[in-house]
Amino acid sequence: MRPPRRLLVPLILTGLALLAWTLPGAAQDDGFRGHEDERWQITLENGDYIWDIRLLRLSGDSLLFRQADTVGAARVGQLRELRLIRKSVVRLGEGGGGAMSALTGSDDEVYDMVTMDFATRLRTIQQVLLVHPPKP
Repeated sequence: MRPPRRLLVPLILTGLALLAWTLPGAAQDDGFRGHEDERWQITLENGDYIWDIRLLRLSGDSLLFRQADTVGAARVGQLRELRLIRKSVVRLGEGGGGAMSALTGSDDEVYDMVTMDFATRLRTIQQVLLVHPPKP
């Protein structure tokens, strides 16, 4: 006996989801593959954003970063916020929180530099680079 036509699509989608869930390695993959996939966003004092960047290093009073195939620099004194954009992963049976977290940025790692003096900003960036070393 065939299921009613209106149930066919949900049955197929459920079957595909179960298949993907049982594939080897699916349980270990949290959607985050390490530092080479880390994407950062910088907010400057003037309100401009520099996004989809990879942090490289400090050079004097500037934070060097790579954006696509270009190396750029942002003066530490002009930084308002440094944000690691986390990948959102939605898992079956765990609700839809991943999508909402992605929209609100609640999973992001955020460094608010507005209240920091220059020396504290430098130390914070140094610590970020230690915890999140750039890809060699």
